Amino acid sequence: MSVRISGDTLALDRKIVRRIKRHADELEQSFATQQFEIQARISEEFDQLKGHRIRFELVTTTPDRQQIIVREAQKRAEDAIDTAFAGLKPKLRRLRTRSLGKLMKESALRATGT
Repeated sequence: MSVRISGDTLALDRKIVRRIKRHADELEQSFATQQFEIQARISEEFDQLKGHRIRFELVTTTPDRQQIIVREAQKRAEDAIDTAFAGLKPKLRRLRTRSLGKLMKESALRATGT
């Protein structure tokens, strides 16, 4: 699994980079049979209504070239990272279940000879 981290000066913070890589390693262990490419973008923003926030975006690309995008904005960078990765896991599980269902359907069609 490859992880590419980009963004403004927050992307250079070692503590944030370690947290992103730790979450990516946990994700790799959970989905050991699948290989993903992860692009993480982190940036600071100021919204007049909500004030200063950290925006974190995960773009995950599967070997089938499907993309899953998760965006999160929180007051603290750690919260945004944790919430984004927590939101990514169920989406990857659904995608895996859907692809396994396709494989089972295709194998059932071949087995019956139709």
